[in-house]
Amino acid sequence: MAPRISADSVADHVAQQRAAVLAAAVELFVDRGYHEVSLADIAAAVGLARNSLYRYVPDKSHLLIEWFRQTVPRTITDWEAAVAGEDPPPVRLHRWADTYLRWARSPQHQLVAPLSEAMRSFDDTTRAELGDLHRSMLEVVARVVEEAGVSPHEVAGTVHLLSGLVLGAARAAEEGNDDPALRQRLHRAITAALS
Repeated sequence: MAPRISADSVADHVAQQRAAVLAAAVELFVDRGYHEVSLADIAAAVGLARNSLYRYVPDKSHLLIEWFRQTVPRTITDWEAAVAGEDPPPVRLHRWADTYLRWARSPQHQLVAPLSEAMRSFDDTTRAELGDLHRSMLEVVARVVEEAGVSPHEVAGTVHLLSGLVLGAARAAEEGNDDPALRQRLHRAITAALS
């Protein structure tokens, strides 16, 4: 007798189960920390036996990969909206920085660290894919940096510098230095980096 499925087809059922597993995993990772969550915890959260979980995901780190695959397009959409318009490039990059800062301070952003730690264990194809996804986000910023007149051979370094400024501001905010002047200092630093 075939197992009951809760979808129109087996493929739909598998897709629904994978989505439920990923959603449960991300929630647990955010609530308890990636390293504190086991596959058994994730299986229990979606009502599966641990052995059944392997039908949908080979290991815990692959859930981080799937999370990143889904997160990057949404992030790019947000960043593209932030840099859109006719304002001067520094103003558009200030909006991008504010958008990035909100994401960097979100609970889900903490999943970037364990994903980075796990990179060495991934195969070459997966590492290349994740690298391409990361670069696709930075390309949004690079286009505006180029429009600001930064020399072509300095664009990549400037993008990394700007990203580091935002991440530094996020860390400062987490440490209790989240006063209104922080964002102003971040904006001034971005403008200076474009000079």
